[in-house]
Amino acid sequence: MTRKPVTLIAPVAPFRGGIARHSDAVAQALAQDPPVDLAVESFARLYPGWLYPGESDRDPARRDVVPGAAKVHRRLDTLNPLTWRRLAERVSARGGLAIIPAWTFFVAPALGTVARHLRARGLRVVTMVHNAADHDGGRWKAGVSHWQLAASDGFVVHSQHVADQLRTAGHRQPVLCLPHPAYDDYPAPTGALPREHALELLCFGLVRCYKGVDLALRALVRAEVRDVRLTIAGEIWEDGEAIRSLAGTMREGVRVELIDRYVSDQEAAELFARCDAVLAPYRAATGSGVAALARHYRRSLVASAVDGLSECVKEGEDGWLFPAGDEAALAALLSGPVHREAAQAMHAHMHAPNPGEGWKDFTAQIVVFAERL
Repeated sequence: MTRKPVTLIAPVAPFRGGIARHSDAVAQALAQDPPVDLAVESFARLYPGWLYPGESDRDPARRDVVPGAAKVHRRLDTLNPLTWRRLAERVSARGGLAIIPAWTFFVAPALGTVARHLRARGLRVVTMVHNAADHDGGRWKAGVSHWQLAASDGFVVHSQHVADQLRTAGHRQPVLCLPHPAYDDYPAPTGALPREHALELLCFGLVRCYKGVDLALRALVRAEVRDVRLTIAGEIWEDGEAIRSLAGTMREGVRVELIDRYVSDQEAAELFARCDAVLAPYRAATGSGVAALARHYRRSLVASAVDGLSECVKEGEDGWLFPAGDEAALAALLSGPVHREAAQAMHAHMHAPNPGEGWKDFTAQIVVFAERL
């Protein structure tokens, strides 16, 4: 059987964060697809220290999460154009298909240059569009991102909202819209974190303005609740002073726990197991890995009804929706419908995905899509 050369050009472990986690899962699934001859081209340097406000962009504990992909190279440097050309020459020699993510303007010059080189040499380039442009970017950042997107034969997106953004921006390449598969490589919880309150809520992931953590805190101030804990777990990248100030304004019986640091996979498992519901009060979204993670741990989602996130919730079955930016509506949900008994009733009817199947089907559809371009 002739195997098809496929190269994934993306950050993978030990890089951390949602894009690396997604790329890990894609690599694992492709590596287990017999017709695919996979190579992974990752980064020697992704972000310079001055651009990355967190402790580190790497997690050494996640070093070996792509065991099935023997050919993993870590030589691409976003700040060194010589590495862009060398990578493009290596991948061109393999031929076939290149899968490249798009998520922020900063990596767009490197990845867009590589994509143009590959297409000029007859390779097909499929771009996995996590964000058509930065959530908090200006017009020039969007322009840089769209320069990368223009160097694509086709797009894969996780929501119709992103597909519409691509069309609005003038991109006419074919689009494959597939739901975000649930993650299946997170560890099982051990029950190390006991439930100490009548309602346990969780905001998980990097804290940035567009994710609306401040809105969740203001809603808690307004809500008629008692014996509630909101855990905010993830490095605070933006609005830290305002968030800490809001966290100190809670009435008696409402507790806010701030975990302002990187959270390991095992600790994430314990936090999701402890919570009754996950809050996602985003002001804007193009999809959410947190929603996929909540589905993995069978936890209900309380989410704003923004495009890219509302598709993740079947209201009344696995969560609740409220109008984006409406803290009064969120407060009303927390004051009534969102309680432990209702959440646990949802959990009982939520099914964990079969290990690997969601991602294997996801990548198989991408390969078929690319062959038709």
